Formats: sequence, structure tokens, C-alpha cells
Amino acid sequence: MSKRTVFTALTIIITCQICNNQVFGQSPNPQIKSQMVKSENLLNESFNKERYLQIYKKLYDNFYFSNEFNYTNRIAGLSKAWSEAKWNFANFDVVPNLNWDSLYYEFIPKVMEAKSEVEYYKLLMNFYSHLKDGHSMVFVPHVLRDSLTARLPIRCRLVEDQVVIIQLQSANENYCLLKPGTVITEINNHPVNEYIKKNISPYISFSTPQDSVAKIYSNYFTYGSINKPIKLKLKYSDGRMTEQIFFRKPNDPYYPHAKGFFYKKINEKTNLLTINTFYDEKLIPFIDSIFQETPHPENLIIDLRINGGGNSSNGFELLGYLTGDTFKAALTAGRCYIPSKRGLGITPNKITFMPREWKPYKFPTYTGQVIVLTGPDTYSAAEDFVLIFKHLKRGVVIGQATGGSTGQPISFSLPHGGIGCVCSQKELLIDGKDFIGKGINPDIPIDYNLKKILVGTDEVLERAIEYFTK
Repeated sequence: MSKRTVFTALTIIITCQICNNQVFGQSPNPQIKSQMVKSENLLNESFNKERYLQIYKKLYDNFYFSNEFNYTNRIAGLSKAWSEAKWNFANFDVVPNLNWDSLYYEFIPKVMEAKSEVEYYKLLMNFYSHLKDGHSMVFVPHVLRDSLTARLPIRCRLVEDQVVIIQLQSANENYCLLKPGTVITEINNHPVNEYIKKNISPYISFSTPQDSVAKIYSNYFTYGSINKPIKLKLKYSDGRMTEQIFFRKPNDPYYPHAKGFFYKKINEKTNLLTINTFYDEKLIPFIDSIFQETPHPENLIIDLRINGGGNSSNGFELLGYLTGDTFKAALTAGRCYIPSKRGLGITPNKITFMPREWKPYKFPTYTGQVIVLTGPDTYSAAEDFVLIFKHLKRGVVIGQATGGSTGQPISFSLPHGGIGCVCSQKELLIDGKDFIGKGINPDIPIDYNLKKILVGTDEVLERAIEYFTK
């Protein structure tokens, strides 16, 4: 027997003995443990760990597809979307009945039969919608945006099963009929819900029922081609009905929600801080100026109802003015895959939990009463803010449940310049409970009333002001 054969046999014996001891929960005997230590020291001296990691790092570098619309690219793009989710998606537990491999197999002939890039990308969006995750989605290439994601300049809300315009986002007279308070009853000669079920819902990524409703009825239901008109049947508050054709406008699908932040006085005791995004780098100096340079009001309302998220640290900066104590952030969980365990028939996934803390460092601390307003458009980094605020018991949350989606997405390239994202990090409430796929409930829930919306009443804000007067 050669020396190589003897060494191989000894390695197998030692490995099997170690595996057996580990499987049955025993500690390796001293002789084997000594051999393990010697082997580890030898590896540290001879094994080029940096080179090994660099080689594997190349596997994660972005792969760029050619611009040809052929079978190879179509299948490769679908396969890329499938594999990124299979190995990185953090929330398969939210969709326990989803067979991801079977769904991939089902979509292969569909993408092969796609007649155009538009049809192909609608299939990819539909594929990822099955993950039911607001941070896992497909963004169409820039050249296709005007064909798929152009929209009308309005924000709507579903109230008592009716689609009500709550904001007109254009001064162009071509849209003057789309007044706030107007109800949309039909789209292209179909009842709104029927149209949405066929043309919109299959392509939207969402985490919760309230997330789905908020996205679809805010403005997604008007998505389509910039070159194809959309016909709406409108009902005004005085009972008048009209039908009108409108043309869609270009849209930024990456940040579809309202931007900006505002601070104003409501009455002698109460101020309103509205933050519609935690993404803007100008937010921090704006917050600093409020708490460091202006007199503090007795009461503060923080409106996050259409805050789609951004940078969680920006929210932590604001929380740092509401408390002087170190506070905990959301508990994050990562899925660590160990392939050798799979080879041994052992569960290959290991969950690692990463607690986080934030120590306030700016002064003065605001000590007045605080209310936070939330809704289904309160999302991602905004939810990170809300869960900490509730844990601190710093004040009251009024409104509706949040969207129920946050985490760290991984982005990757798709054919023809498209981008895919998959959520790679699971977040939990500070006490370890789930809110992904559920949302964070308010302390005081408020359901919108159609009559009040039609006359321009903001019920949630009114309830917050009323709370301070008690």
C-alpha cells in the first residue's frame, strides 16, 4: 500500500470518527482532538485562505448579458433570478407552500415562448411575485419603462371598495379632471377590480394584503405604455359621471412614492414632522435644525404614512433625539449555508442572529409627547423606525398596519439591462417575533371613511391632534 493510500485511508477513518462523534453529540477523544489541532495549525501555515476567498468572490461578481433577445438569454435570465432567490432569499418561511424549483421548471417554456422583451419581463415579474416579498422584485430595463411602468400623475386609495383620488401630482391641464375626491369606477370599459386582477396584480411584488392594496391602488393600477391611452370612468362628489381618455407620463419605478420632508406648526402646542423618505441625505441636517435650532413644541406628530424607506440609520438619527438612552434595533437573522453538512445528510442551513444597538449622541433630547402616524405605505427603513419607537414606549402609533417588508436586498443583472433584487436578510421585532409578512399594528387603528375623504378630512391626523387634547 502506498503512502498516499495510507494517508487517504487514515483521513477517511478520522473524518468518519469525527462525524460519528458529532452526530451522536459526543466529544472527539483526546487523540483525535490532538490530530485535529495539528491539522488546523498545518492548514493555517500552508493554506492560502486569501487566494481561496478571492477565487470564490468571483462567483458573486455581476454577470452581464448580451443584448440579444434569444433563447439563451431568456433562459439564463430566468435561471439567474431563480438561483439568486434559491441561495439568498431570507423569507421562504413566509411562503412555506411555494415549491421554488417546480415554479422555475414551469416558467422555462413560458420564457422560451415569449414574443417580445415586454412579454419576457412581465413573466419575470410574475415569477418573482410568487415570493410575496416587497424587497424581492424585478425592475424592467430603462428602455422598457415607458412601455410597462408609465402612469397617471395621481395617488389613490381604496376606501370602502371604491378607488378614490387623494392627490393630483401635475399642474398640466390635461389632467385637471382627476381632482382629489373623485372616484374611479372603470378602466378601459372594465370594472376597476376586474381590470386590476388581469393586468396589474400578477406582476406586483408585495408582502402583505395591506401592502398589495396600497401599492396597486396608489398608482400601480394605471401602469402601462406611454403610447397607449387609458380610459377612465369618473364619478365626482356631486354625483356627476364622465368618461375621459388620458395619456400616461414617464415614471421612476425605483422610488415611486412621494419624496421630501416638512415641518410645520399645527397649533400652539403641536407641530407636525412629515418624512416621506429616509433615503435623502439632506434629511439629517434638516432634523438637526429642528431639534437644535428651534424651540421644542409640547407635542410632536411624526407622519410616516407614505415613507417607503431608505437608510435605516437616518431613522435612528431621529430616534436619537427622542431618547437619551442606548436603544436596540431590529433583530436581524442571516441564513448560512454549509454544503458539507448537506453531504452528510444534516440540515445545511444555520441561522445567525445579529443584535444591533444605537447610542444617541446629539442633544438636546426632545422630552415632549410624540405620536407616529403609520399606514401600509410605511415600509422598510420606516418600519425599522416604528418597531424601535414602539419598543421604547416613547409614544403612541396611530393609523393602519405597516407594509410588513424590510431587509437587505441583493441586486443582480438581468438581460437587456434589467435588474433583479432579492431580500437576503430577515428582520424580527426586538423581542424576536415576526412582522415580515404581517406588518406592525398601530396602538390606535383608524379606518378611512369615504365621506370624510370626499370633503378632504384627514382622519388619522385629526385623531392624533385630538389625542393630545385629552
